[in-house]
Amino acid sequence: MKAQTKNTLALMRRNRWWRLGVMGLLLLILVLLYVFWGKFRLWLLGLIIVLMVALGLEVSGTDIDLGKLIESGSLPESMVQQTENGTWLIGDQCNAVNLNCANFKYREEAQLVFEDCGGVGNDVHGLDRDHDGIVCESLPLRPY
Repeated sequence: MKAQTKNTLALMRRNRWWRLGVMGLLLLILVLLYVFWGKFRLWLLGLIIVLMVALGLEVSGTDIDLGKLIESGSLPESMVQQTENGTWLIGDQCNAVNLNCANFKYREEAQLVFEDCGGVGNDVHGLDRDHDGIVCESLPLRPY
């Protein structure tokens, strides 16, 4: 049950509309707190501004990997790419040279990496040999 919840959360995190909805809900909560909780208005205003910037980045299809920005100091190098279906290509898993089915214990893990790195249209690791959208079919399914 715990692994299924983790996979569901990972799928929701990659869904653009889910992310926009969560940000919109957080923005609404912050605005209500700003209106009714005068003591912390300056802090709440700062949080509202940060959340609006994040919302603007999401709507425009732009994102920044803060870890890479701090590491490299270069804004262009830290820009995160997004696929046509709204999947962010985050982290080095898409750039790993020798990533194959043997690197995964369960098919679901390989499927998440496959989808994170572009899916059928951009199978950077060759995990989907028959191009049917299901990767590493010889691996076992995660027991729930």
